[in-house]
Amino acid sequence: MAENCPKCKKQINSKEAGFIICNSDDCRKKYHRTCVNIDDAVYDVIQKNPMISFNCDECKNQSPKALARIEEKVNKVCNGVNQIQGRMYQQYFQFGNQPANNLDGKKHPQQNNLIVVGNNCNSDRLQVVCDYGRWVQVGKFATNTSEEDVIDHLAEELKINKNLVKCTKLVKNDANLSQLSYCKFKISIPDYRFNELFNEAIWPSGVMVSPFTPRSQLNQNRI
Repeated sequence: MAENCPKCKKQINSKEAGFIICNSDDCRKKYHRTCVNIDDAVYDVIQKNPMISFNCDECKNQSPKALARIEEKVNKVCNGVNQIQGRMYQQYFQFGNQPANNLDGKKHPQQNNLIVVGNNCNSDRLQVVCDYGRWVQVGKFATNTSEEDVIDHLAEELKINKNLVKCTKLVKNDANLSQLSYCKFKISIPDYRFNELFNEAIWPSGVMVSPFTPRSQLNQNRI
């Protein structure tokens, strides 16, 4: 079916070669290439390169509105994720506290006590006592790597207050660092974010992360 060019209002024959289609999925209007200043050379480049496309002036002007709609949708998704995370924390703290069955053998509805756990670790003003129940062992690093280097790295990668990162270099007190080929660290962060330490994306290539087991516990396991 023949269409009219939105620029010159003249008919475009689908069989003729002198037209181009707007790349926007919501538009797909046909234009005479001469009406939108696209010569043969530019048209050939567009046809050969999928990264280059033609968008009409109307769609270009609507781009900011489209981005605003996308941003609005992203914000809704983020809010939904935050709500889900809040429910997960609530279930975590309520787990085991409310029995499914009472002594009479009948099921009773559990009380829906709202529990909210903060997850912003960037506050320097408010000091919070956090639980540190687990540690990881991380290596291999160059011997000149300091505990402060590791703490700063994690604070930046995890967007966490550096005061919440605990780090100890695993070397003997009388060790000569110049004679060591590498060093390891034991690291801990608050329990509610501990599993993030096993995210390979936050560590340099080649770094190995594993649960830390104290030497005393290893000796007990061998007995």
